[in-house]
Amino acid sequence: MSAMYDDRRPAPRGGEDAAGTVVLGGCALVAVFWYIGVSRLHLHNAQCLELFLDLAITVFGTGLILSDVIGRRQRREESWPHPALHVSGESDVKNLSSARGEESTLLGYTVHGEPWFWPDSVRLKHGVIAGGTGAGKTTFLQSIIAQDLNRTFHGKRMPIIIFDGKGDQAFLQELLPHIEAAGRMEDLRLIDPSNPQESWSYNPLYSPDSLYQEHVNFIFSSFGMREDFFAGHQEAYLSDLVRILYYTGKVFNMRDVLVMAIDEKVLDEQIGIAQKRIDGNPAVPLTMRLNFEMSVKMIRKSLADRERIAKIQGLLNELLAFLEDDLSIVTGSYQNMLTIEEVVDKSLILVISLNSNKNKRASEALGKILLQNIRLMVGKRYQQMLSLNIEEEPILSVICDEIARYADPDFPQVLQTARGARVSFLFSFQAVPQLENVSRAFAEEVCSAPGTKMIMNGTDESTAQWFLKASSRVLRKRRSLAVRRTGIFSQKYIETGTGNESDARETRSREEHIKNMPVGQLEILMVDSREGTLHSHLHGRRAFSYRPEELKSTLYPRMHNVIDPAIGANLRFTNDEPRRGRRRTAGTLASFWTGEDA
Repeated sequence: MSAMYDDRRPAPRGGEDAAGTVVLGGCALVAVFWYIGVSRLHLHNAQCLELFLDLAITVFGTGLILSDVIGRRQRREESWPHPALHVSGESDVKNLSSARGEESTLLGYTVHGEPWFWPDSVRLKHGVIAGGTGAGKTTFLQSIIAQDLNRTFHGKRMPIIIFDGKGDQAFLQELLPHIEAAGRMEDLRLIDPSNPQESWSYNPLYSPDSLYQEHVNFIFSSFGMREDFFAGHQEAYLSDLVRILYYTGKVFNMRDVLVMAIDEKVLDEQIGIAQKRIDGNPAVPLTMRLNFEMSVKMIRKSLADRERIAKIQGLLNELLAFLEDDLSIVTGSYQNMLTIEEVVDKSLILVISLNSNKNKRASEALGKILLQNIRLMVGKRYQQMLSLNIEEEPILSVICDEIARYADPDFPQVLQTARGARVSFLFSFQAVPQLENVSRAFAEEVCSAPGTKMIMNGTDESTAQWFLKASSRVLRKRRSLAVRRTGIFSQKYIETGTGNESDARETRSREEHIKNMPVGQLEILMVDSREGTLHSHLHGRRAFSYRPEELKSTLYPRMHNVIDPAIGANLRFTNDEPRRGRRRTAGTLASFWTGEDA
């Protein structure tokens, strides 16, 4: 048997002996003062008892108050689950004013009731929030959006782009009262293919700044045709068609590209119009003329190929998705079109609501096009910032909620230049595996690149481990106590008052807290220039409600202008169809019954 078990010497009892000594010393001190009071001060025993009780109440009361005050913050942080926090409306308004004055956003309150601000300098490093269904992400995002609606930068309103990948109509209805309260209903723009009557027109091929080639690139990349054998040929074919239509000087849409790709006579007609316009415009550079001639040459050469339509059939199928009835109303307009650049320049509010459960292929294609257009806008804005005063330009807030099904694997690259363009991205998703459906590199970059990471209640293991690793391990003291078995009939263990203390590394966040977090609460990791990465538990702020539940807000009706037929291309198929070959029947038995001659 081990020597430790053979040693039957009693365990040291230094703590118990010290406590007994203190009690005996206190009793002796009380007896001495009692004797002095009776024998020397001539006090009665009742008076001495009263003084003793008053002194005891004062000492013990003061001790209880001090013990509660001194350890209150630590006990509040260690208690679990954290109870709901009440913050008065007056205090919340003061904190909102302080946040606007400090150029920051009020995210919520700590367990001590202290406000937690999200400075713009940190927000430009982007943020990400994860949480399961019903954890409170939507309410948390509404609070951030409601504050952004009231922010100004040197007299300019803050432009906002909200990408709702779930197509949640209730989310938009809950935002409308905040937009009305901010006086920005005239700035609201909606793109929703499932609601074409209230949606604004968005033509993916419309490029007012002559960047038609970039539009072609992100449109084709949104089709997901990388595995197609003729993908390179189809991309070049689409680029040539768009270049020809661009030089006609007319606005064109997906239907026009389809008609031009199928009908050879329409193609020849548009080539002639574009050629005539280029010849009559001496401002067109020589390089652009040569590029146009090359596109015409390649198109004419493809006409001699008998398998021309078969080789571009994949492209035609993807373009046909935009001819769905509701979607074509949004993407097929020639006038009153909305562009991402217009949202930024005019400080508008753009809400993109896409429901992939309805017309999945078309909705996903449109969502990918819009995300790529946002990426192109960030690149252009980054170049413009070199010649503008960066500090005076308003921050563009881009909130992406459930965008995994619409995102391209290369989309996270936009985060590298977004900070210099004063664009803040906030990603919201339920679990990390949703992002891994796009690609593993996409999930890792979206989760690790942002400087602010937040998590709400969720049971997904990979999501919890992502946040635990991001919180890092810190050195903490781990204590172990020695116990002694006692009892004859029923054994039990009591502490002996001894133990040891060792160093251990543990994550600042705890897994049981993440998976059992109350609704509306979150844990946050935020970078700080002085203290590194801050970690805290927050109660998410809930935005004020500005309307009774019975009152429903509605969008402003759109103003429609007179349609000008001279603006758009309006291409149509030619009436004369190719003559169908007829089978020879003269001189056969069939000619006897049909009466046909040779």
